[in-house]
Amino acid sequence: MMKKKYDPLENSEEFFASCPVITTLDVIGGKWKPAILWQLQNNDLLRFGQLKKRLGGITQKMLTQQLRELEANNIILRKIYPEVPPRVEYRLSDHGKSLAPLLNEMAIWGANHNRAKEK
Repeated sequence: MMKKKYDPLENSEEFFASCPVITTLDVIGGKWKPAILWQLQNNDLLRFGQLKKRLGGITQKMLTQQLRELEANNIILRKIYPEVPPRVEYRLSDHGKSLAPLLNEMAIWGANHNRAKEK
């Protein structure tokens, strides 16, 4: 009796729920999250305004949304200082720091890809 080949489309809900690559992309994927993580990886901590300035075209609403999602997934830590105006700082959590090898490999791949496109 032949074993049936696994068809991810047949069990798409199960596949997406159990695929670790999709889980990773759900947590850090998108246009802005990798850029936020890259900035925080290369700086001990950044204030909201510093992040917004370094990211260029991101809106305040989008940056707030992305930071909240990363915080909810324990990737970043947010510290609020009781000052007027309030000062808020962001840094990678220990769990977020575990993404460093992945982010570094993505940076290498991206640089190589850009060079390959130029040829």
